[in-house]
Amino acid sequence: MLHDFINWIREDLGRLTEEGLSWSHQLHQSLFMWNVIEGTHVLTIMFFAGTIWLIDLRMMGVAFRNVPLSALSKKVLPITMVAFAVMIVTGIVAFVGRDPMMYYHNIWFRLKILFLILALANIAWFHFKLQKHEHEWDVIPADAGIPAGARTGAAFWVFVATSIALLGSFLITQVDLETIVLTRMALTIAAVVALFIYIHKRTPSIPLPVKLSGGISLTAWLIVIIFGRFIAYDWFYCEKTDPGSLAYVLQECEAYNNSGGGEVEGEDFEEAPADDTAAPEGEAPEGGAEDPPPDGEAVPAEPAQPTPGQEG
Repeated sequence: MLHDFINWIREDLGRLTEEGLSWSHQLHQSLFMWNVIEGTHVLTIMFFAGTIWLIDLRMMGVAFRNVPLSALSKKVLPITMVAFAVMIVTGIVAFVGRDPMMYYHNIWFRLKILFLILALANIAWFHFKLQKHEHEWDVIPADAGIPAGARTGAAFWVFVATSIALLGSFLITQVDLETIVLTRMALTIAAVVALFIYIHKRTPSIPLPVKLSGGISLTAWLIVIIFGRFIAYDWFYCEKTDPGSLAYVLQECEAYNNSGGGEVEGEDFEEAPADDTAAPEGEAPEGGAEDPPPDGEAVPAEPAQPTPGQEG
């Protein structure tokens, strides 16, 4: 049912006549409008991510430790909210204008939407649950934290564990692509968890749920942006995905192929039929070579052309 709805958006939404074009096709064929929409979308992503990450880093106690979270939020959040609104609107328009069916059957787009929902749920959790007690942890005490020696030792072991996890993930190359991707994801998650444990111990005055909310926000929005960039590549397009593979199943490529999702309508150009009519005897066929002379008969040579300065 959702597949049919997406196809209706692509083919029928905004089409006023039988011969008319839908909004999706009109936007896709518009040179300037598409560039403006995509450029605005990317620009607002930069504003939104940059400002929301300032809040996330402060919630985790990593940056701006001497600035109250409430004061930082008052200065930054207005930009964040405006950028978020424009980002969502231009994102929806870009979804309609590019190719809704291609997006819907793209594994990266589906993962992007999944993490987008996670990020929005995390925002709701923070504002309706955690922020009620903001006065208790709004300011980080000057003496908060762990001793410098212990902090250095913890940072060293986190660095070692993260390096082993990330380097090991890229050394795994002798297996299929899906195993490589899943292994690298698992090792990367392990490295992120180790880093988060270090951050939590570094600033014990900030409650764990607050740090966890900041970490989820930072990670989720980072993944949303990365997966959004992956959509631009055709690695997992249904046309290039092996039938029976995990990506083929998750993308519902069978429904995509059965509906001709990737086909572009256009004119079929037929080759002109060859003219098989025989030429009259003694004449060369049109466009073909002349008949060879009879055996033993010399071919008359063409008169030599005079060189410049020798005419007359």
